[in-house]
Amino acid sequence: MLRFCCVVLALWALPAEAEVLTLSCNGTMNTEEMQHPISKMGLVVNFDAGVVTGFTGITARLEEVNANSVSFKGTNINPSGAEWSVHGTIDRITGSLDAAVTWFNPKTNKLLMRMNYELTCKPT
Repeated sequence: MLRFCCVVLALWALPAEAEVLTLSCNGTMNTEEMQHPISKMGLVVNFDAGVVTGFTGITARLEEVNANSVSFKGTNINPSGAEWSVHGTIDRITGSLDAAVTWFNPKTNKLLMRMNYELTCKPT
């Protein structure tokens, strides 16, 4: 019983670490007009805060987290009134990330731009 007590005390003394995953991603970003290579795009998955950041200033909320994947979705309103939205999924096994970013004008009900990201991410 004495060993159990000491192990618990040792674990209690360790500082708690925030669960934040910083990623560097490579791949492509596609629009209707063209394809752009992406190199070393930084993304941060903050499990403690429940957010993903790194897509054009959009803070996305974690929708679902499990052993195999992380899905996220979020919308920010630009000062112009346009909505920037992102939704995507990261495969926690392969590092594959698929996401779509849209720029939408709610006043005219018009989609201004859609960008599809196909990336492979690694922890930094």
